[in-house]
Amino acid sequence: MRVYYRPIIQNDLIRPKFHLNLGNQNQWFDRFEKIERGKKPVHISADLVPSEVIRNLTSVRKSCIFDHFEKPLIMGILNLTPDSFSDGGVNFHAMDAIKSAKKMVQDGVDVIDVGGESTKPGAEQITDELELSRIESTIKAIKRNHPSCKVSVDTRKSSVMKRVIELGVDFINDVSALSFDASSMQVLAQDNVQICLMHGGLNPKTMQQRTVYDDVVLDVYDYLDERITSAVAGGIKKENIIVDPGIGFGKTESQNIRLIQKASIFHSLGCPVLYGVSRKAFIGRISGVKKVTDRFPGSIAVALDLVRQGIQFIRVHDTRETKQAVALWEAINY
Repeated sequence: MRVYYRPIIQNDLIRPKFHLNLGNQNQWFDRFEKIERGKKPVHISADLVPSEVIRNLTSVRKSCIFDHFEKPLIMGILNLTPDSFSDGGVNFHAMDAIKSAKKMVQDGVDVIDVGGESTKPGAEQITDELELSRIESTIKAIKRNHPSCKVSVDTRKSSVMKRVIELGVDFINDVSALSFDASSMQVLAQDNVQICLMHGGLNPKTMQQRTVYDDVVLDVYDYLDERITSAVAGGIKKENIIVDPGIGFGKTESQNIRLIQKASIFHSLGCPVLYGVSRKAFIGRISGVKKVTDRFPGSIAVALDLVRQGIQFIRVHDTRETKQAVALWEAINY
């Protein structure tokens, strides 16, 4: 029976004599939740945890495009689609998208995540050609106007990955964790690029019909662990892998909440962790806010709890507001 270890992350400035830091971040831990399927979780001290788990947690994260993950990084969402759940149509025209990208850069965003295909629940797949036609000119403009800004592309398709890498993109965000297109692994192994592996996005059209798990946290953990192993076997460097539990992708409201409550368990995979919670439906249901664009206060509340747990990437629509909230959180806790 597999044993899982979730570090109980602390942020207090007063620390016990024995403690361990999460990489080179300010967050620290000295206790764990030990979890086994079918058994009641127990709290244990860090000295009772296998050395491999400790190494995964304390090793300093770095990659081909990020030299450290000391502080949380903000990924700004730039959807160039007519049908995304929150901002569909807002940046559908290239000039609007370029203006939005400029604003994100001014806000201090760390990465701009460009998407040309909606992956909201029930979304239909589009052709590779249509997806590329939506994003290519905007990527060129961002690279030209903001050369120091890191750009990621949200895509499941190897042909799209190949083309945007040619355009200078060095970060691919794949909601299917490289399981949608068999050629994606080979494309990414040929280039030294960052890759985010997400759970739950293989088929957005039907994903909300499949929300049954034995244990959502452990099942998602096992899936991401397997996808990391597969990616490394396919020639991708582990240090270039980021993982995303996929909030809202094939999960119910209660499952989303549980994945947020137990977010620190994913640090044990040994990769930086990304969460995308911005404006999602569960925030509206819990808060009673129907209008999607009015959900940013709830989005920020969740983001700050994820920052507290040491999550390295927060993917958001509201870059300025989130950057301000994180800056204040850091001032108080650092």
